Amino acid sequence: MKKKLMALTLIVCLFVVMGLTGCGSKPYSKYDLSEYVKVGKYKGLEIEKINVSVSDEEVNAQVKANVEQTKTTEKKKEGTVAKGDKVNLDYEGKIDGKTFDGGSSKGYDLTIGSGEFIPGFEDGLIGKEIGSKQTLNLKFPADYNNTEVAGKDVVFTVKLNYVSVDQIPEYNDAWVAKNSKVKTTAEYEKQVKKQLLKDKEDQEKSSQKGDLWQEIYDSSEVIKYPEEEVNQYVEVLEEQYKKMAESYNMELKDIWQQMGIQSEEEYNEKNKQAAQEYVKEQMVSYYIADKEKLSYTKDDEKKLREQIESSGYTEDTFKENFGEEIDSYIELSLTYEKVMDFIYEQAKVVDKKTEKETTAPTEESKAKDSTEATQSTTEGKGADDATSNDEPGGADA
Repeated sequence: MKKKLMALTLIVCLFVVMGLTGCGSKPYSKYDLSEYVKVGKYKGLEIEKINVSVSDEEVNAQVKANVEQTKTTEKKKEGTVAKGDKVNLDYEGKIDGKTFDGGSSKGYDLTIGSGEFIPGFEDGLIGKEIGSKQTLNLKFPADYNNTEVAGKDVVFTVKLNYVSVDQIPEYNDAWVAKNSKVKTTAEYEKQVKKQLLKDKEDQEKSSQKGDLWQEIYDSSEVIKYPEEEVNQYVEVLEEQYKKMAESYNMELKDIWQQMGIQSEEEYNEKNKQAAQEYVKEQMVSYYIADKEKLSYTKDDEKKLREQIESSGYTEDTFKENFGEEIDSYIELSLTYEKVMDFIYEQAKVVDKKTEKETTAPTEESKAKDSTEATQSTTEGKGADDATSNDEPGGADA
């Protein structure tokens, strides 16, 4: 539960950073941002020359993973169940002769030995005939998370339907020709290495962009905050945390405690600080975009909108989940992207960055580091995965 709450908290923060904007057709268009923020140096910042390599071991590991992606699964309906088998089963649990919520299922896939079920359940199926029906007399642990059944005797009736057996094809020229755009294993491995190099370069480039933005963010000074924008962010944060509490059937104070917050006053102050940090980031981004006359294209907008829609969101569900319209998210996200591209293009490539005097990080910069780490992790789960079959790093080289 705690891990789920932490993940959801990070998602809330990410979409507040990336998806919320002020009122009007363009965020901050009604403000003279030079009166609100003094932006630090953003041209000619140093970045080190990217130097990455890919080993034969990395290529072999990626090839193995790609081959495994093309595996097929057969249903084994004879023999006995062994530890490690993935068994498809129907089960029904009864306490005092009566079924209970969550105690029954049909067509459930269970890996024997995973520890997913209560003690005795999985071990009780080892050595049993596939296709047979088994009766397991067990007892729920006293500390089981469902207090209604904790410590009680339970009888499970289990039907072992089949064992799923993965069939991994042999890696050879025939597999390459079938699953990629080249014909031989040598050609395929060359393509895989090329893709892995690109992935590493892209990852390093993304890291450098994050470092550049952090440098600009830390060197920029807020003259004053547009209170309307700050208050809007505070309201959205509060609404998202209320929804989070409701979804877990918890009180808001329980959410505070999961976040290490001890009082309502501290909670309100944290929200205000977070809102100010987000507003500062946006003001810096839009100041640079306006000054350098940066803009995105209709094609950029179309591609991002398609990504959002392919994730299953509609206008209504997006706003319900993240408190903002898709158009607003696209505006801010693409503006930030164009600003970062510009800053990166203007950076000075050096063999070794100039050493700077080390100073203790501010609370603001530490919070910013946390936000960017969250953003990077989330973005890394997009459609353009390096191991996709649509890329050389995947099966379709």
